Amino acid sequence: MAQSISSHALARQREFVGMSVTELAEAVGVTSRAVRYWEAGTRTVGDRSFGRLLEVLGCDAQDLTGRERGTETLTDLRRAAGMSAEESASALRGKRAAQGLNVSAEKIRDLESGRQVRGWTWRSPETLGRVVRLLAQVYGVPDRLMMDAWRRSRPQDPLPVLPARRPRQISTESLVAWHGLNERQRNYLTCIFLQDQEAEKEQRRKRHAGEVSQSAAVWRRMTMALSAPPNIVGYTTLQERLRRAGVHDPGAGSSMAALERRDLIRAYRDRVYIDGLGDVPRTRVEMTRRGRAVARAGLGVPRETGPPAPLLSQWLWKIMIRVARAGERGVDGSLAGRGPHYLAVGQSPDGHTPSRGFIVLRHPDGVTHGPYRWFLTDSGRRHIIDYLDTYRTKYPEVDTKSVEAIFR
Repeated sequence: MAQSISSHALARQREFVGMSVTELAEAVGVTSRAVRYWEAGTRTVGDRSFGRLLEVLGCDAQDLTGRERGTETLTDLRRAAGMSAEESASALRGKRAAQGLNVSAEKIRDLESGRQVRGWTWRSPETLGRVVRLLAQVYGVPDRLMMDAWRRSRPQDPLPVLPARRPRQISTESLVAWHGLNERQRNYLTCIFLQDQEAEKEQRRKRHAGEVSQSAAVWRRMTMALSAPPNIVGYTTLQERLRRAGVHDPGAGSSMAALERRDLIRAYRDRVYIDGLGDVPRTRVEMTRRGRAVARAGLGVPRETGPPAPLLSQWLWKIMIRVARAGERGVDGSLAGRGPHYLAVGQSPDGHTPSRGFIVLRHPDGVTHGPYRWFLTDSGRRHIIDYLDTYRTKYPEVDTKSVEAIFR
């Protein structure tokens, strides 16, 4: 199989990174003539060379093919990984979880074309989910991206059920570090951790709502204390939290220093202007990654995770339902915030999280000008049909009454 490249896309990417035809050919492992053929559009690019091109040029498959994100098929994901059907089958056969599947290149092609896979007698959703998980591992993509591509390529299959992931075990090292702290140090670490988690939750809320949010380097640095009389400046939020935990002693310096020596926090000292007092010394504190791990282990707080693949978070599910209800009218520009970036055909804001391709911005049918509106794609409709009952159980507070009628 070979990969088509849109006209002049390869030349633009090559020039963007400052490589000559000869340099690109040497890096990819082909002749200069082959690169010229590719750029002229007279030859297609083999799967292995296509993956190597992406690696050398540091770009995505969409940059060379013109294919929109959120529309990937199983074939697209394999080619973007730079693998032939034979190499994909070989990689799958090397997985312990693939034992008994008897994977071959022919079966990979059957999967990608939507045909019934010859020689595979099983059709259980659990086994299909196992294959989805294995392919995601081999191609180096998220489970949900592979699941979406599977449903685009094989809509007639039973809905695959992904294997449940094992819960992450508490680190023994983190527990040992927690038990190595005295009671006062644990109180300090606990209060700082809880404040850190509240700040993180608030920043997540702002991002989801489309509000201006700060970088982690800013909001993770929390004010610990001000060197001024409390009867004038009051207590900081962290100090109030510590007081509620019963910590009133003046040993903040030694406790903070002990936590900093163990690489659990970092302390910063600067000055801040306060009306009536002028510049006042300020102590700020930031948890390290190790500090959060130790606090989680000691407090028994699991790491917050999103919904299991391929489900959406509640706020994205609300957007999907809103677009679905709009039907042929579509949703206008009031659909703001970052939600559309994660759901739409396009690129997500972080540049790393693949978009789902569930909604698209276009003119209403029969209209060629005027404002654009949001509509569900075929993949979006398929996702709602597949998981409506699951979402109703997971997010019962989201109103989905009469949604089924939209798809009749």
